[in-house]
Amino acid sequence: MKNKFDQLENQFTYAERTAHQEWIELILSKVELEGKRVADIGCGGGIYTRMLAEFGPRSVLGVDSSKRMLEAAQEKTMSDTIEYVYADGENLAPLSDGSLDIVVERAVIHHLSELLPNMKEISRVLSQEDGVAIIQDRTPEDCLIEGTSTHIRGYLFECFPFLAETEKTRRFSDEAVQKAMMKAGFKRVEKVELWETRSVYLNLNELEEDLQSRRGRTILHELSDEQLTNFVNYVSSKLPQDQEIIEKDRWSI
Repeated sequence: MKNKFDQLENQFTYAERTAHQEWIELILSKVELEGKRVADIGCGGGIYTRMLAEFGPRSVLGVDSSKRMLEAAQEKTMSDTIEYVYADGENLAPLSDGSLDIVVERAVIHHLSELLPNMKEISRVLSQEDGVAIIQDRTPEDCLIEGTSTHIRGYLFECFPFLAETEKTRRFSDEAVQKAMMKAGFKRVEKVELWETRSVYLNLNELEEDLQSRRGRTILHELSDEQLTNFVNYVSSKLPQDQEIIEKDRWSI
């Protein structure tokens, strides 16, 4: 599972944001973390790894296939509960069979060419009695919701329709994910939708700077610098200048 985040300039891309309350509340409504063995697969800079560690688990593994991202995560981590492991989501060889109670995998599967190897590995490392996997990503339907003052992502596909096709080809449908999980041995699969706060900007200038940085937005790497500037200008024409902007994305979990 290769990505663009081994480049030095991307090292802290996913290490300096924070987990928002909507995500925390959903996770805690689905699983009891206290005393559990937990892994964050595709942990990137460890944002959610560190958050999981705040709720009393016995241990938390942050697993990623980018050594630079793991270095950034380690630099930001001060908890003895957390250990970082270099491994690919399709080959979790460092993790033993049945060694985990809960696996969280967030925004990983759209980087995969197929789902089943990843789902089989997650099933293998989970306790067969009561292990729980939380797979979070966006389906094509989640991504292509029209743009609004909160759903900034939607403006991207209005501005550059060709990216909608890119998004469709790299995103898995809910049906495909559920089918792969059942085939991998999961006994019960359910889906919930979450509108999650991505970022809060004090004004339009802050949003513009964030977009220009491409920080945490892999699809923006598909645009040239000129195209990115055009997109920032397009968004600026849609939003108020001096008001707080709360950006949200819809996720399927």
